[in-house]
Amino acid sequence: ASDSFENIGDHARAVISFLDAGIDLAAVGDLEAAKKVLEPGIKSSVGVESNDVELLERVVSKEGEARIAYASILWNANDKQRAEAQLGEACLRLDQLEKDASERKLRAKKSSSMQIENLGYSIDDVIPKGGGISCSRFKNEKFLTGVVSWPQSLKEKVLSLQNLK
Repeated sequence: ASDSFENIGDHARAVISFLDAGIDLAAVGDLEAAKKVLEPGIKSSVGVESNDVELLERVVSKEGEARIAYASILWNANDKQRAEAQLGEACLRLDQLEKDASERKLRAKKSSSMQIENLGYSIDDVIPKGGGISCSRFKNEKFLTGVVSWPQSLKEKVLSLQNLK
């Protein structure tokens, strides 16, 4: 799917799709393949450009999810230093995403009396965006199950990382 998005010039969705593929590999236990997809996928997410703020939020959100998944794989492989670096960067970027989203919502509320209702429907996958994702939420098993739909094996890895066990 990532190649298809790239072929039509949609680099942002190509990155999201590529990161999803890496997370899926981790979810099914193919950790070596997951590492080979997640590392370059995370690097490619940093330079994504778009005029669509919500799409950029989705990219940063998916990058954060991918970094946490990658960090949990590294942590469980006893590569603690790299795992902590990935987790730290994920938290930094997700916290910035939250801050930016909050500021944007506050500016919008101040500048406009007309509010457009979010219908909650999208043809895209469900990715929490600014206001719906943060590093601390990855410590919550309900979030891991209900929002990002991680399987038990990946949840156990990330919870081990979050608890520094």
